[in-house]
Amino acid sequence: MATREPLTNVLDHIVHLSPPGSLQDTITNWEELGFSVTPGGTHADGFTENALVAFKDGVYLELISFTHPLSDYPPHTPEHQARRDHPWAKKEVGYIDFAFLGNNGDPSIASTINERASSSNVNVHYHSEVKGGRTRVDGKKLEWLITAPEPTKVNAPTELGTPPIVRNDSDIRGRLPFFCGDLTPREFRVPHELHEVTHPNNASGIAYVRLLTSQADLPNLFEQFAIVTGVPSETTNLDSDSGSRTLHLRSPGNNKTPVLLKVSAPKDEQEQKWLEKRGAGLYEVGIHGLEDKEEVWTPFGKLVWVTSETQ
Repeated sequence: MATREPLTNVLDHIVHLSPPGSLQDTITNWEELGFSVTPGGTHADGFTENALVAFKDGVYLELISFTHPLSDYPPHTPEHQARRDHPWAKKEVGYIDFAFLGNNGDPSIASTINERASSSNVNVHYHSEVKGGRTRVDGKKLEWLITAPEPTKVNAPTELGTPPIVRNDSDIRGRLPFFCGDLTPREFRVPHELHEVTHPNNASGIAYVRLLTSQADLPNLFEQFAIVTGVPSETTNLDSDSGSRTLHLRSPGNNKTPVLLKVSAPKDEQEQKWLEKRGAGLYEVGIHGLEDKEEVWTPFGKLVWVTSETQ
């Protein structure tokens, strides 16, 4: 009997970075926006710590910060090199990455995606799974498997008349999702008690995530997402202005409302400047709510409120 492919289109969490040592300030900021924040812990490498904003749909926002700036680690030491080479070390603050839900490694998510890419001649490749983990503030140890996109080191399409862009590690992380699969129970990692997923601002889940890329790169990036998710690109929605495409993701809560993955070109000067500074990546998160509210900044990332009538 053929092995059934694992699901690769389930949004697990979104990573929001704040400056080194500022996690408590970030927690306070999100609480002032009306979110319930659950303490997380320190990751296994000791370089980062986090807190979580969890929702009833099973998706969560990871508020993360480096515990110390790079300058705190003595030069020419293994610790300095490891901190310098961290995948998120060169990232600007704000939304820096996002994860899809993985598995325990059987079957391999990386192999599944790489085989799809090879058979379709699409330039996507994922690293083999590696173990990760963190220790919660209550001392409970969590373990998981991570597989992340590998830099392809090829020229990316650009607007006519501009030089090609060669992507590197910091570009690919956040352009395509990584996968997080639990080795310990997921409920150990993700807050799920009623008081943890109930928010004073009535937020109930993630409505959409929106990535920015150039108009020239849009078809290429969306084709890569089709391979990663296993959803054929021809079945996705192409907006009338051809500057945006939408794909339906699932949430871990397995509810009937999909999470939308929107990939679009910049719509205004602010978005164009963001793209020029940071490269393709996650720009905006839509939050399900009971009523329309003004969009807000966290202050490092954009949040937009979505009701059932406005999605």
